[in-house]
Amino acid sequence: MAKSDEELRAKILDAAATLFAEYGFSGTKVNMVAKAAGVSSATVRRLTGKRAELFEAVMADRVSSSAAERVASDVEDPGDAPPIAVMLAAAQEVFASPAASWDILELEALTRAHIDPRLCDVEAQRIGRRWDNAMSLVSQIRANGGLDAGVSDRAIVQLAIAMSAGLALLGPVLDRKPSMADWIGLIARVGQAISPDDMILEPSYEAREPWRLRLEITEQPGSLARLVRALASLHVYIVAVQIVGHGDDFRTVDIALTAPASVTQDVILAAALSAGRHAYVGEGSPDDALDLPTRVIDGATAMVKTPEIAPLAAAELVEADAVEVASAVEGEDDSPDVLRLQWTPERHVILQRSWAPFERAERTRASALLRLSSAIAAASANEDSLGWVESIKGGTIWIRLARPEDADAVAAMHDRSSEKSRYQRYFSITDWHGTKLYRLSGGHRGATLVVMSEAGKIIGLGNVFPDPSEGGHAAEIAMIVEDEYQGRGVGTKLIRALLHMAARLEFTEIVATVLAENTGMLHLLRSTGLEWNSQIHDGITYMKATLPSRMEFVEADTGPIRLTGAGAAKKRPTRKAPAKKAARKAPAKKAPVKKAAAKKAPVKKAAAKKAPAKKAPAKKAPVKKATAKRAPAKKAPS
Repeated sequence: MAKSDEELRAKILDAAATLFAEYGFSGTKVNMVAKAAGVSSATVRRLTGKRAELFEAVMADRVSSSAAERVASDVEDPGDAPPIAVMLAAAQEVFASPAASWDILELEALTRAHIDPRLCDVEAQRIGRRWDNAMSLVSQIRANGGLDAGVSDRAIVQLAIAMSAGLALLGPVLDRKPSMADWIGLIARVGQAISPDDMILEPSYEAREPWRLRLEITEQPGSLARLVRALASLHVYIVAVQIVGHGDDFRTVDIALTAPASVTQDVILAAALSAGRHAYVGEGSPDDALDLPTRVIDGATAMVKTPEIAPLAAAELVEADAVEVASAVEGEDDSPDVLRLQWTPERHVILQRSWAPFERAERTRASALLRLSSAIAAASANEDSLGWVESIKGGTIWIRLARPEDADAVAAMHDRSSEKSRYQRYFSITDWHGTKLYRLSGGHRGATLVVMSEAGKIIGLGNVFPDPSEGGHAAEIAMIVEDEYQGRGVGTKLIRALLHMAARLEFTEIVATVLAENTGMLHLLRSTGLEWNSQIHDGITYMKATLPSRMEFVEADTGPIRLTGAGAAKKRPTRKAPAKKAARKAPAKKAPVKKAAAKKAPVKKAAAKKAPAKKAPAKKAPVKKATAKRAPAKKAPS
């Protein structure tokens, strides 16, 4: 059956497109196309014309640009897509895949247009269509109030087309490309530069999609205003803003916002990176409009009625993906995306979040909420909530569970301590600040105790670490006491409290690693009444003792338990951790992300630095998941 001219033409164009791509315009002849298509040269010329017309036909029928088509579509049907959002999305696509925007045949036509009048006419028409579409977008931006009056619309369009063509030309040969985040951040910054100083846009788009944005901005006046300005160009509305962390030269800001439905996660991220760094974008919730004090009061009110919901209230407060109440010797240690808090001596609360790392302020807030639950328990005469009040030479001390907000005070105590005291604790004279302070202050398995002076300063720190080298039954203890309080009985009280905690956590052996020259600590350990086995190797004394299954206590006058050591005093049954309750669902008004069990994202957990105690492999208890879902966060590449 003879083929129709339409079928023959399609076959010719297919063959020509392949040959032009392989050999270029100058290397492709009509007879080559005819042979590849299985027709005569006369048929090629009759249906498509000479080589220039054939090339033009291939360009029209076979060469397209996804980025250009996106712009054209939005120009024809603007819908609810803000023009800046369209341009940023196109800029991302062009950078990620230049060939998708400028086909190799089109690039060759552009270069040959300088010497071939026919091709010059063809490309003038094609570029003209791109120009008209880009000009329409720019006109929309200006009509909405998004462009400075002194900036030429034509200059903007010329810059956009030239940059996209340049990217496509340089793509195959340039190996020093910036990251996508840097590129889009630059494009967004250019957009800010050409917008008016007092930019107030016309409310032309419905902004109903909730998003959460977190990023670092510079510690300078006007840095937050610059961020808000960048987001405003996308026609978003700011719902709530809070500062959740800070460093020497930056602040971490958390923003709840609503945006038009067409403004994607990537576009919001691009705009944010033009004004900051380390940005995270995730789906928000309608409840994000609730201010922080309201959320805190709601959580506190619920805890007065039901104190055991404190972990769920803490998870909601910091918008964790998952919450787990674990044994003090199980679960994951503290890391950027894991927040571990000591709730009671036997139980720790472990919060996890994938969409952004936990910031310092969030750690403090969650800890404060658990502390409130302890205060409620104290009002109900729960002795565990208070700790131990002890007499020492010349005063009184208070020993209690450590909290994340103790980190600065623990650091200050170390700074006040002598180099000798720090060396005896960490076996090193290097900068101790490299130690993970949050872990040292309670973010690890086991238990951490701090010693408070009458003036309210932390003057001592003690740790009970599970020791994996001795099996799950052994714990290593370590401590440091500020020099000013050494020799006054602080160490004696603290070591006994650590042994008490180890017994409550059902460890049956205690190990300690002490410098052989540290005679004070060796004497303190031997004074506990335990039978220690000691070995000395390379100037370090390794000590091990069996911990009685029932430690012996007497009641202090103040109410909390005070450890008195091993002896013949009256016995008191060891307390057991309360049985775990059935999993509770997080309150529905907050929408934490449902977290995949096997993955941790987007922030990689820093390797734990031991100081110097060892830690046991994590025995992960079942995670109590929140039921509401949040889309995975988009993280800016590092």
